[in-house]
Amino acid sequence: MQGHQVWALAPDDNVELQYLRTEGCRVRRCDSIDAVDRHTIQRDMLACDAVLLMADAAANCRVARLARDMRLPLDLVAVMGPTRQGELTALLQVGVDWVMRQDDPPALLAAVLRALRLRRHTAAADLVTESEHRIGPWTLEDQGWRLQHHDGSSLRLTVSERSILVCLFESPGHLASHAMLNEALSQGWQHAYGRRPHDPKPRGIISRLRWRGLQAGMEPPVESLRGYGYVWEI
Repeated sequence: MQGHQVWALAPDDNVELQYLRTEGCRVRRCDSIDAVDRHTIQRDMLACDAVLLMADAAANCRVARLARDMRLPLDLVAVMGPTRQGELTALLQVGVDWVMRQDDPPALLAAVLRALRLRRHTAAADLVTESEHRIGPWTLEDQGWRLQHHDGSSLRLTVSERSILVCLFESPGHLASHAMLNEALSQGWQHAYGRRPHDPKPRGIISRLRWRGLQAGMEPPVESLRGYGYVWEI
């Protein structure tokens, strides 16, 4: 991990951070977001490759939103509490790339950071080629993890959102039945990072996608076809 730089939100200098340093990673730690202002956090993140979230769920989500608002190619990894209901879903919704448990070993954390960095570098190289997922002014970039409009607005997708949009973009006529979308969700979560939320439903995921899109300055044209499924309309 030589040359890898991580910004960590962590109440103490724990064994995970110490392990990363022994692996050659440069760690910049912030013990509390209440002690520093937004601009200081953004400035410190600018020089980093990854953000490591090891505080409580509310603070982790706040920092994840801040990092995504910067629209920088940052890898986000969060450590989830042992029994916090809804925490995994909340972290994925704000754009966290990988969710770990508190009892996961430090070596796994280092491996995750390496894998995410490799994925990001591969995705950056792919940007020089024509996107395979394009409908009019819309494209799926970063291996399907980012919805991009030609006006410059973009939205980083969760595992469920990515699964549904890839299915819609690849389906004939960009029309997908409920069965197709449910299968896409099942396949998408089969090898996903973190743990699968309880029985994700296309209707709720698409509703949330529309809302998040509006917050990002876009309006994803996903329309419902009653009794059948959904279509991406232009």
